[in-house]
Amino acid sequence: MGHSETWALVPVKKFSRAKSRLAEILFGQERERLAQAMLCDVLRNLAATLSIDGIAVVSSDPEALSVARTFGAATITDPQEAGVNKAVQHGLDAFQSYARRVVIVPADIPFARPQDFANVVELLSHTPIVLVPALHDGGTNALAMRSPDLLKPQFGEESFRQHRRAARQRHLGCSVLKSDGIGRDIDCPSDFGPNLLASDDLGLTGSFLDQINIAERFGMTDAPAPMRLL
Repeated sequence: MGHSETWALVPVKKFSRAKSRLAEILFGQERERLAQAMLCDVLRNLAATLSIDGIAVVSSDPEALSVARTFGAATITDPQEAGVNKAVQHGLDAFQSYARRVVIVPADIPFARPQDFANVVELLSHTPIVLVPALHDGGTNALAMRSPDLLKPQFGEESFRQHRRAARQRHLGCSVLKSDGIGRDIDCPSDFGPNLLASDDLGLTGSFLDQINIAERFGMTDAPAPMRLL
């Protein structure tokens, strides 16, 4: 396959509606600030990935689109917030007239580093589909395709199996990359594990969590193993 540009597509929920499953430990404004911090860290690491030629953010939130532009990302306005899959499909539709490879990543994976994203792009040289499963819940934390029309987005719990099944049904080669960086997200209280709370390299996300003393909310001291809130 000849070279084509590789773009990252990042769907972003309205900050004011983000991370509702964290309501038991974060106030509404804190959840908004966390969502914004994670988006900034994801965009920063995507922008530092040499094999990513461009970034597009799709959202119905003017504030999220404004943040995207500060990182040089293209913006795609989602006309109505009808869920992540509708937003992703809207973004993919905007790519249809371009010969672009696309890497779809969520906005809540601050652990992902440029090398993690580069590994995904490298695998696209071998197979037309690349999947990175979430470490928990069976979801998909990255879906890469050689063209934007190969698979219909099916993000959510157990979506990894659905994406993989769809690739097989279309007889498309599919690589699976296990990545701690991409595979870990922050979506529920149990995601605040020791690697997150003790990390010195989590950018704005880590700085924000330090500011609100998140460890104290778990009753933890210096080198914690956090409580699991059910």
